[in-house]
Amino acid sequence: MQVWERTIDGRHHRVEAEGSARRTLRWYVDGALVVEKRSLEDSPELDSGDDHPDLGAVKLKFSALGNPRRATVHDDLVGAITGVGGTDLVPEEGSPAAQHEQRLLAHPNRYAARQAGIAIAVIAVPLLLGLLARLFPDVEIPWPDLPSIPFPDLPRIPWPDLPSIPWPDLPSLPDLPAWVERVLDVLGYVWPVALAFLLARGEVRRRRKRDEQARAEHDGAGERDEEPRD
Repeated sequence: MQVWERTIDGRHHRVEAEGSARRTLRWYVDGALVVEKRSLEDSPELDSGDDHPDLGAVKLKFSALGNPRRATVHDDLVGAITGVGGTDLVPEEGSPAAQHEQRLLAHPNRYAARQAGIAIAVIAVPLLLGLLARLFPDVEIPWPDLPSIPFPDLPRIPWPDLPSIPWPDLPSLPDLPAWVERVLDVLGYVWPVALAFLLARGEVRRRRKRDEQARAEHDGAGERDEEPRD
């Protein structure tokens, strides 16, 4: 089971994720269960609902293979859905999410390069398959015969005839120069790789900022505990 915890504005948040494919997600605040949910999504949200409107919502992130990545508390459900802002919870020490963060922060350049490599593979594999299909057009792949599914004959719905909309004739765009078309073709392959690299670097900065905030909160709590009492 993966656990994230952190005290935010004087309230202790704890998020649990149990299971691999179909996960059971639980969100506790100050020891009380706020919401429990089962989900197959890689980026599910936990909404506190109308019973606890002051708590907001939690956004969780899992990898494509189902490995836990992070849990973030947002002020509302809209922020959780968009993923903008929020406060990241701290993964339990020694947990899979914590080990992932340790590797990420220890080798940020390697992590960014790996994410860019995945983007390159996503682009290169379809191109390679298309190239092989051109080089060997007569090769047939022996796909297994799948059983046909008997669908029932459904009645036709008599949709009304809608009037056509008289769209104005738009002027045709001029042909782009050949060099511009080549640049656009190249950018179509480059921008996914560049975007993956930038997102990976942003994730590293996000984790570093959260660790700095968590350390500052911990040091501040320690100083308050050490204050002399009259």
